[in-house]
Amino acid sequence: VLYLFCAALTEHKILFLSSSYQRLTDACRALLALMFPLKYSFTYVPILPAQLLEVLSTPTPFIIGVHSIFQSETQELLDVVIADLDGGTVNVPECVHISLLPEPLLQQTREALSMV
Repeated sequence: VLYLFCAALTEHKILFLSSSYQRLTDACRALLALMFPLKYSFTYVPILPAQLLEVLSTPTPFIIGVHSIFQSETQELLDVVIADLDGGTVNVPECVHISLLPEPLLQQTREALSMV
C-alpha cells in the first residue's frame, strides 16, 4: 500500500488489475482517500473500458483500473506500476524509481494504516 501511495504522490502511472469490478473501484477510491487532503489532478478511471486500452500508453500520470482478462495487453507497459489485486502483488518496473517517505513519516504512516 505504501508503494502505491508514494507512487501516486510522486506522479507515477498506477494500474490496478482484478477480475472484480467492485474491487477495482474500491482500490482506486481507497488510494485517492489515502491522499486526502491532497487532490489527485491527473487521469483517474476506476474501470477502463476495453475500447480505451490505448489510454495506458499516455505519457501523463494516471490511476486506472482494468479487468484482469486484459492483463496480457498490459505486460508491455514499461513505466507503469501494476497492482494485481487478485494475486496480491505490486510490480514496479526497473525504470520506475519510487521514493518512499522519510523515516519518521514512514513509521507514522505505517502505524496509521495498521489501525484501519
